[in-house]
Amino acid sequence: MSKTIYDVIQRFEVEKGVPRLISTNIQVIEGGEDLMSLAANLLKKLGFYDKFDEKRTSQYIGYRLKNPRKGDKRYQLVLAQRKEGLCISIPQDRLEPYLLKIKSHGVIQEQGVRGENLKASYWILPSKKEQFLNSIKGEYWHLFENFETGGQSEIKGEIYLNSYKDYENFAIDWVVVFPSEILDEFQADTLSNDPQSYLIVNSDKLFPYAGQVSISSCEVLEEFIGYFAKIIMEAK
Repeated sequence: MSKTIYDVIQRFEVEKGVPRLISTNIQVIEGGEDLMSLAANLLKKLGFYDKFDEKRTSQYIGYRLKNPRKGDKRYQLVLAQRKEGLCISIPQDRLEPYLLKIKSHGVIQEQGVRGENLKASYWILPSKKEQFLNSIKGEYWHLFENFETGGQSEIKGEIYLNSYKDYENFAIDWVVVFPSEILDEFQADTLSNDPQSYLIVNSDKLFPYAGQVSISSCEVLEEFIGYFAKIIMEAK
């Protein structure tokens, strides 16, 4: 039977003689490879460390450009181990062109003009595109009629859960947003029956400029890192 050795670092805060655990960092150092170690090794193989400096803290590993543009000291990639999996954060401007965004139309009451609300963002694994489309729940299928199974194009862009209409009457313009049952019932994790074919992208609370995904599968991690590490490295 194989043996796995873990390196555990715990930090405590002591107040009035009472210790309180504030962070725990766990890494596999022998006999196995956790997702954090796998991600770091994948980045190394891709040559990521030639262009980026690594900073390790008790909460995360962050990567900044070695020669950043003036004033740009943002992390371009952040890895954070959590109970539910490995969280990876990337600046939104790097992520957004490749995301599927589910939105709804609304009305800005003070101005009487149309606005929009972001309901959820997803990255659809290119290798699982067909599985994703085939597993979309029935009530949402009509929204994806323009995406073809078996094609080379990726699933990205914007989809709206409701519709609207602009009206004009002499000098007065107004907009009407129509109700939608699928909008009322929509939840980010109810779009598809195959959770291994996509990742939900949330805002990173620690780094507001970044979007964050949570990964618990080695296969998904390899595809995500392989896809976005190259985009980050090639960005100008």
